[in-house]
Amino acid sequence: MLFITVSLVCSCKSTKDTKVVTSTNENSIEKKLQQTWILENLNGKVITEKDFSNFPKIVMSSSTFSGSTGCNAVNGNLFSKGTGQVQFTNLTSETKKCDAKKEVEFLQLLRTTSGYSVENNKLFLSNQFGLTMSFKKG
Repeated sequence: MLFITVSLVCSCKSTKDTKVVTSTNENSIEKKLQQTWILENLNGKVITEKDFSNFPKIVMSSSTFSGSTGCNAVNGNLFSKGTGQVQFTNLTSETKKCDAKKEVEFLQLLRTTSGYSVENNKLFLSNQFGLTMSFKKG
């Protein structure tokens, strides 16, 4: 009787231990990108208050992003095909009238982004033509 009880307890315990399931999203964004980034440089030029009413920022999670163009809210999805590759997809933006002269350029560069690198707490985004924007940690 004791043998049957011990056998049942052990078999139930081992059954519970084997039911651990892990799932990963292979297209998710690397952890080092998952934070707030504030725009510093746009197409090789340091941005100023004259370019945007507020400095644009993006807040990245594992598969989505949100933020501001300096005036309008922006959000969408993030997609990665591997290290050093990122795409901003399904990008939507508010359409308030703003005094942000570079807003259209900022949005277009987000849409065409295909690569990134992170060095010295800065995020560098690029497209097929090269470096497009750089951000500092927010």
